[in-house]
Amino acid sequence: MTTESSSLLGNEGGSTPAASSSTGGTGSSPTSPVSKVQAFVFDLVEGEIDSWFEYLMLFVIFLNVFLFIVGTIVVGGFAEDGSPPLNEADAITLDEKYDPFFEGVELFSVILFTIEYLLRAWSCTADPTYRAHGAFVGRLKYLTSFFCIIDLLAILPYWLNVLGLIPEVDFSTALRVFRLIRLLKADKYINAFALLDDVLAENSTLLIATLYYAALMLVLCSTALYLTERFNPDNAKYFQSIPDAMFVTTLMLTGEYPIADFTVVGRFVAAFIALVAVAFFAVPTGVLGSGFIKAVERAKGLEFSVDAE
Repeated sequence: MTTESSSLLGNEGGSTPAASSSTGGTGSSPTSPVSKVQAFVFDLVEGEIDSWFEYLMLFVIFLNVFLFIVGTIVVGGFAEDGSPPLNEADAITLDEKYDPFFEGVELFSVILFTIEYLLRAWSCTADPTYRAHGAFVGRLKYLTSFFCIIDLLAILPYWLNVLGLIPEVDFSTALRVFRLIRLLKADKYINAFALLDDVLAENSTLLIATLYYAALMLVLCSTALYLTERFNPDNAKYFQSIPDAMFVTTLMLTGEYPIADFTVVGRFVAAFIALVAVAFFAVPTGVLGSGFIKAVERAKGLEFSVDAE
């Protein structure tokens, strides 16, 4: 268990008046049997990856994302010449062909996500941050946090459909995409993501400056190609406006050249873009790379100091 949650469980040495008052009106002290169970459950569902439940949740999250992706593969409805179907009525996707399997996995996942959601809603007051606001307000603050709202949207369409409150239309199906956002929660299970958060926070100013210059360069290069290629009969359809030119320019900045028949001046612009593209990715890569090195060295130093104690 995590250190913070362990302290919630292990604080049995008698509650002080201050500790009792910090329950914020929950009706039980942090050392009462109910509070101990809440602390255990909260550590189980919100702690770092140190329990079978968290491993299970991580597996189910990735399984849902995987099935969501492969379920869109078209396996039927092709034309006689082998061309793909051009409308939804004709297309037969993998999740439609094997509907019982996909529905079974979805039912299991939604039940598990619902249980997790309810357990977190009940046990969140074990965290002093929410307990200090009282049982009702503390839970309200927790349930209106970003990830809790995402979790609710991930399960709500299914139950509304089961209750007959909404039909199973594209809108309710599209809301399942919110389960993809649950991937962001994987960062609490994988320590490397915690390092990434630290690196992004510490280098945010440099990254914002890099993003600004990258956007500036994209606009300048797109404008230059628009001016040189808009009347080129070979490329005019790609450069009818600056927004149109931005798509091709973005591809060129990644090193991919979808077209090659430039005008004479356009060739110089394309060559310039090829040179700029190196810095386009090298600068943010260097910033993140150096930030990671510093973060890893700090983490190793902290681990060494803790072990030494």
